[in-house]
Amino acid sequence: MRKQLLNILFFSFSVISFSQQSDQEMAENGATIKWQKYEINNNKWGEHKIKKGVYSQTIFATDTAAGWKWQTPGKKYGVVGYPEIWFGESAWFNLADIKTDNYFKNINEVKTFEVEYKTKLEVNDKKYNLAFDFWLHNSPKVALQTIGIEVMIWEDYNKFKPFGKKVGNISTTFGQYDIYRGHIIKKDLKTSWDYIAFVRKEKRTSGKVNVMELINQMNKRNYIGQNVYLSSFEFGTEILNSSGNILVEHYELKIE
Repeated sequence: MRKQLLNILFFSFSVISFSQQSDQEMAENGATIKWQKYEINNNKWGEHKIKKGVYSQTIFATDTAAGWKWQTPGKKYGVVGYPEIWFGESAWFNLADIKTDNYFKNINEVKTFEVEYKTKLEVNDKKYNLAFDFWLHNSPKVALQTIGIEVMIWEDYNKFKPFGKKVGNISTTFGQYDIYRGHIIKKDLKTSWDYIAFVRKEKRTSGKVNVMELINQMNKRNYIGQNVYLSSFEFGTEILNSSGNILVEHYELKIE
């Protein structure tokens, strides 16, 4: 019991120490902070699932670092939030058909696609992940209706598995990953898309990912088509019933 109390006290102190470093801090759903060439987004898309208790999620940033902290009631509601570093165009802000091309990159034109990150993560022994997320569209008009594939890269996770079924595994220059695949149907949004997750076998909270290797693997398996458009690339934590905080000390995305 004493050990548990000490852990709680240390955890609480760590959350406070992170927030004391911040020049900017925001708790509203959808709030954003410009940070370097990216945007920190306080994405609380599943907050409505919380039926009892209080869910808090806050983003913060300084000139040299950024991050977020969160606290849930500890109940099982599924994913309630995905605070994140955002880069690119958003399909989720375009909930109706659009008239002009607005994609970020044609995936077939991309030659370099890699990301390097360094974080300090503190979280209790409940459900979460630390993952990249990007969206591929079957049209240069990026909108909710044109989403074809959602791709996630899970670097760290706890007591949590991705949607879909395990369909294989791969060995890359940056580690080994299991592959999960499924099809997400959103009746309320009147749309659906394929889902692919690369789940790292040896968990980590810092490293480098050559996303191009994963795209090449998806092409070999005929998971993606010829005319596919990238809208955004994101890095965050999917939060279920955990409480924690993360400090992103370094983040560098290169898409050329």
